[in-house]
Amino acid sequence: MNGIVITTIKNQDEIEFLRGRQSFEYTYNDETIDSLKKHFDPENSLYLLAKKGSEFAAFCSIDRGWWEENIFFIREILVDQNFQKLGIGEKLMQKCIEYAKSKGTIGVVTETDFKNKPMQGLCKKLGFKEWNNPQWKNGIAYRLIF
Repeated sequence: MNGIVITTIKNQDEIEFLRGRQSFEYTYNDETIDSLKKHFDPENSLYLLAKKGSEFAAFCSIDRGWWEENIFFIREILVDQNFQKLGIGEKLMQKCIEYAKSKGTIGVVTETDFKNKPMQGLCKKLGFKEWNNPQWKNGIAYRLIF
């Protein structure tokens, strides 16, 4: 992660930086940006941005916007293809997990596409377990209970 700087997004308008960015057959469009803005809460969310100089490297967000009590949700993680396999995604997710723990939550969940093997591997590496989420069938859900 030589030269990569991770900062915290403090203002909802900074989320616009993601518009049009792509990763794993997924584009940050109006719907995605609106969802991120809706769940942005400086007291109950953490939005992390990784850059090398002015070049975008990665983004990860976690928030309380989950339907189960006292569970945080890793809503988004995106690592630019030029920065993959450097450990940035793992570092960002670890920071999000630590943030959730610091808020006294009992666990973290996330969801990913069936085809997104890198994310599935990362979840398993960080100790997440596959979970049958009754509200989402478009991919794989993962839980990490503390």
